[in-house]
Amino acid sequence: MMGFVSCCLIVTAVYSFRASSPQNDNGERLARTYCQSCHVLPAPSDLDKATWVSKVFPMMRRYMGLDPLPQHNTLPHDLQAFYPTSPSMTEDEWFAIAQWYIDRAPAELPPPPPVTVRGVTNVFQATPIKNAAVVPMTTFVKFDSAAQRVLIGDGMRNQLHVAAADGTVSASITLKGPPSSVAAHSGRWYVTDMGKLLPHDSAIGSLVEVTWSDQTPSTRVVIDSLRRPTDVQCADLNGDRIVDYVVCEYGNLLGQFGWYEILDGGRTVYHQLSPLPGAIRAIVHDVNGDSRPDIIVQMAQARESIVVYTNQGRGKFTSREILTFPPSRGSSSIRLYNVDADPQLELVYTAGDNGDYDMPPYKPYHGVYIFDQSKDGWKQTFFQRMDGAYGAWVADFTGDAQLDLFSYSYFPRFDRGDYDLVRFDQDVLQRNATSWRVAGASLGRWLVSDMADIDADGDLDIILGNVSIGPGIVPDEQATSWTSSGVLALILRNTAR
Repeated sequence: MMGFVSCCLIVTAVYSFRASSPQNDNGERLARTYCQSCHVLPAPSDLDKATWVSKVFPMMRRYMGLDPLPQHNTLPHDLQAFYPTSPSMTEDEWFAIAQWYIDRAPAELPPPPPVTVRGVTNVFQATPIKNAAVVPMTTFVKFDSAAQRVLIGDGMRNQLHVAAADGTVSASITLKGPPSSVAAHSGRWYVTDMGKLLPHDSAIGSLVEVTWSDQTPSTRVVIDSLRRPTDVQCADLNGDRIVDYVVCEYGNLLGQFGWYEILDGGRTVYHQLSPLPGAIRAIVHDVNGDSRPDIIVQMAQARESIVVYTNQGRGKFTSREILTFPPSRGSSSIRLYNVDADPQLELVYTAGDNGDYDMPPYKPYHGVYIFDQSKDGWKQTFFQRMDGAYGAWVADFTGDAQLDLFSYSYFPRFDRGDYDLVRFDQDVLQRNATSWRVAGASLGRWLVSDMADIDADGDLDIILGNVSIGPGIVPDEQATSWTSSGVLALILRNTAR
C-alpha cells in the first residue's frame, strides 16, 4: 500500500506537468497505445481520482519500467520480464497519460441506488457444517449427486472433507497443498491442488484422482507441475472415448489455459489454448449445436474476458473473445442458464473481486449480469447492483414458474457496516421482484457455492463455503465471529416442497 509522501510526490508531479503543458492533447492517444498492450483500455470514470493516483499509477510505473523493482535481480528468470529494467515510455508520455486520467476521473464514484431488502425469506432453512478446531478457509463446495455427498475444500488444512446430506462430515482426505476445485467423473473425484494458498507462479500444483475401496479413500497424482490450478472439468474433447481434463492454471503473473490428453500408460499430452494467466473457471458445453463439446472460459488478471473455444473435431479448437472488460471490473464467476424461452443458454456473470488493496474503492458496476446470445453477439440484458458480488444462481426456487436470483458477496460495504452478504430476489425478472435476506448469512464470509437437490425432494438447494480470512479491512468483531465459528459451509435447504 502506497505511503502518503509517495502519493503526494506523484500528485505534485502530475499537476506540475499540466502547468508546463496546458495543451496536453496526447494523453488519450498515448493511453490507447500503451494501456491496451495487455488489457482493454480502462475509462477514467472506472475509478476515482485518489485510486488512480495512489493505487494504480505506482503499480503501472513498475510494469512500464519507469520505477524499477528494487528486488528485480532476486526474481525467478521467467518473472523478470514483467518488470522491465529500462523505461518503455518517456516521463513526458507517462505524465501525459496520467494527467488525462486525473482530469477526467470523478472525485468519487457515484453511490449505488438503494435496495430495499425485506426480512428473512422462508424459502431456505440453514444447516451449518462445522469443525470447531478449524479457521474456515473453504476453497470450494460441490455436491456429488451420484455419491450423495457434499465435498468441501479446506485450504487451511489442505484437506478434502466429505459430508453427508445432513451435514455430518464422514471423512477427510489430506493433500499436499490446498484444494481449489473438484470434478466428479465415473465414480472418481478429480481435485486440483494449488501447491500453496497465497498467489504464486511456481509450478507446484497438481491434479489428484481420489478413488474409494471398502470405504477407504486413496489418492493418485494424475498431472503434476501445474501453475496454481483453480478449476478442472472432465470431458472427452477429441472423440476418442477417453476422458480429458480441462484445467485453469490461474497462476499469478504466469499461467496458462488448456487441456490434458491422457494416453496409454498414463502419459499426458498438453494442448495449450491460451498462454495467459488468470483462467478462473471453464464450462464444457456444445455452444454451436454441432454435437461437439466446446469450452467457455472466464479470464481475469489484466485482460478480463470470456472466451469461447469452438471444437473443430479431433482436438482442434478455434478461439473467440465474446466479452471483454476493463481490468478494474473484478470478474468473479460465470454460469450458463436458459433464462428465456429460446433454446440457447445465457451467461450469468458476476463482477465483484475487490481484493487488490486494503481499502478498495467500491464500484457501481459490481453486481450480477445476464448476457444473451444473438446473431450480433452477446448482449447485456440484465444487471443488478451488488457490492463485491462473487457468485449467483438463477433458477425457479419457489416453484411458481418464475425465475429467482440467489446471489452473494465477498466484498460488501464494510465501511458502511453493510454485512448483507447473501440476497434472494424472488421473481427477479419481473417488475414486482422482492429482495429478501437469507437465514444463516451472517455465519460466514462466502466465496464459493454450489446448487443441487441435496435432499432429493425435487427442489434446488444451495451450499455456501466460508473463507473467513481474506482481503480488506474487516471490523474486529465481525472478523472474530467468522473465524471462530468453525462453519466450513452452509447448506440452505429449499423448503418449497
